[in-house]
Amino acid sequence: MDIKAYWRPKGDTGIGFHYYPNAFHYSKADLDLWLPELKAMGASWLVLLSELENPIPSFFIKGLIQADIEPLIRVYTPTVRPIDQKALRSLLDTYRALGVHYAHVYNEPNLTNEWDWAEWARPALVDRFMEMLIPCLETMKAVGMYPVFTPLSPGGNYWDTVFLKTALDYIVLKGKEDLFDTMAVGMHNYVSNKPLDWGKGGPARWPNARPYYCPEGSQDHVGFYLFEWYDAIIRARVGRSLPLVCYENGPIVGAHDHPKYPPVDEAAHARIAVEMTRMLMDNVVPDYVFNNAFWLLANSHGSPFEAHAWYKESGARLPAVKAMKDLPKHARQTAQPQPAPDRGATPQEHPLYHYVLCPVWEWGVSEWYWRMLANYVKAFKPVCGFSVDEAALARYVTIIGKPPGVPSGAEEKLRAAGCRVERIAGADAAETQKILDQMASQGRRFLNFEASPASSSHEGE
Repeated sequence: MDIKAYWRPKGDTGIGFHYYPNAFHYSKADLDLWLPELKAMGASWLVLLSELENPIPSFFIKGLIQADIEPLIRVYTPTVRPIDQKALRSLLDTYRALGVHYAHVYNEPNLTNEWDWAEWARPALVDRFMEMLIPCLETMKAVGMYPVFTPLSPGGNYWDTVFLKTALDYIVLKGKEDLFDTMAVGMHNYVSNKPLDWGKGGPARWPNARPYYCPEGSQDHVGFYLFEWYDAIIRARVGRSLPLVCYENGPIVGAHDHPKYPPVDEAAHARIAVEMTRMLMDNVVPDYVFNNAFWLLANSHGSPFEAHAWYKESGARLPAVKAMKDLPKHARQTAQPQPAPDRGATPQEHPLYHYVLCPVWEWGVSEWYWRMLANYVKAFKPVCGFSVDEAALARYVTIIGKPPGVPSGAEEKLRAAGCRVERIAGADAAETQKILDQMASQGRRFLNFEASPASSSHEGE
């Protein structure tokens, strides 16, 4: 999927913020308070923390979307642990129906404090993480959202670039490359007190940078230009760039990670935030970098990260607030709004890889057809259903049986939506099952055309 086919909000400036670092500020009064402030600063993106079992109120999500601010959902878990896919599916279905496109689960899994210590200490950390993440990515894709790889902590206790390489390799190893079709990668590209162009040029320019070691005269990826380093890793494994969607970044007042440079004071914080904004609006950075997500819009008094908040509970504000409001804004030229996946998919937008469209009769759904599909579904794990509109979200559609179970007009509609369509139908149901079982045993997903390289992978729900 081309970078320009991914959804971006109307008039996208690339400006974004991380909302409160908890899930307690989603009242009507909160929306009325923050929406004018966000619009005055030119925001197009807002990171929201969500509980798994308790969705953010629909009026809050709708209010943002109606104001052309794209919600970026972060599903909170206390530690890295398996997520109930039924609960996740229910949550993401709710958000997708409201118009949300991007969500991620977990947070910075390359840090020890995101795990129970016993789990962190076990071998094959990345493999075990991916065994938990892949079902979540497949659920995101199944509901029509873009699967977002969990943001990592720059550097971290498990070096983030090594973690990312290993994770992407694991997706390939497990035959899940179809996830790459519509995947985005989350990132946290904080500036710290280093120059804004720290690490610019990526690993090609700074080949001596190593995990936990940056020799004198060299630079590493831990800075704003982290995106170039991640993109090099992605292109080496996927063959193209994927969107880098930011969930946290920006300068932080008081940051002093590099002894050569002065700490970030409030004036520097404002100056850096403005410059980062200009770089996105003016396309100084590549279009695969979707947004900034300045940490942190607001926080309560006495809460962790209170000092990081742009808006203080006392009413005080960091100078960056006024600087952002005063800055002239304009939409990024690369950020033309794209149709949402469930609003009539175009030939360029197919968030699902493969959909099996099953027949529906006047009297209902046939259990025989479900049994008929068993071996084929086990072999390829496509998304299965009965909706032509849902099927239109897929690159490939397999129709089961003869009309009128799935009428011939459905094929025309799906092809008009840019889908590659074939119908599997024998002389009778028994022959249809025989064809499907033979395809499953031969590892042959389609009869009438060659699939993309992702055809060997599983889409699943």
